[in-house]
Amino acid sequence: MGVSANANTGAFLLFFIAAILLALSTTCTALNITKSLAPYSDYSTLSDLFRKTKLTDAINRRQTITILALDNSSIQSITDRSSDELRKILMNHIILDYYDRQKIQKLGKKSALLTTLYQTTGSAINQQGFVNITRIARGEVVFGSAVKGAPLVGKLLGSVISQPFNLSVLHISTPIVAPGFGDAILAPPPPPGSSKPPAAAPKKSPSSPGPSEEEEDEDEAESPSPSETPAESPRAGKAKAKSRSKSPPEPDSDYDDDAEEPTPSASSRVVWLRVGLAAVIGLIASLVAF
Repeated sequence: MGVSANANTGAFLLFFIAAILLALSTTCTALNITKSLAPYSDYSTLSDLFRKTKLTDAINRRQTITILALDNSSIQSITDRSSDELRKILMNHIILDYYDRQKIQKLGKKSALLTTLYQTTGSAINQQGFVNITRIARGEVVFGSAVKGAPLVGKLLGSVISQPFNLSVLHISTPIVAPGFGDAILAPPPPPGSSKPPAAAPKKSPSSPGPSEEEEDEDEAESPSPSETPAESPRAGKAKAKSRSKSPPEPDSDYDDDAEEPTPSASSRVVWLRVGLAAVIGLIASLVAF
């Protein structure tokens, strides 16, 4: 009788402790996007729009997620949209996987399709629920809708939050508006002076006079005669080609130097909780056997 009572007591204690540890582990891994973005005032408008479109709860129910975040200035271009349209656009900025700058760098392909929260609604057509991520020249990364013909408009500017492998918030330049979600937002043009347009070719007019005799004489005086420019010997040409082949290639630019150190993950706490649970179970089992 006493042995049976002790066994029942041990089983109850075991169940009680396991329930507590399970609740603690769930609390440690649960997301709170509002609290996570609170220290970053540049993203206060994004946090408010998540709340107004009732996406906060949908985000917090996920254990792994990536937010393509727009700062207060960039997001103004979509704040005047209807509630339904704005909700669809924002859902396409919520990736159902963890991607930080280091993971993006290790992508085996130049381009990849990422699943967004809008894909889970069952209303997506023509890949509206996917985002295209592409690495372009000089190590830059851009995002855009995966719908055929949609432009890549959102340039990756940096990382805001990195909590492997639960939450990543990446700063992008321009909202991603899939076809069918309203007017697209195009990427801003480059600042003036950043690129110089090629000079137009001179046009010849039939009535334009040809060069004068004095100009022809000056051209002939300035151009060296064939006897003054000795031809390069074959041996010298081979030496130059050999020296060029030995010159080291220029290193490819990447953003390894900008990569942030990952912050400690909440999943590590879960591991320790599970280890503690195993230890407590073993202790209770030994007491019951005794």
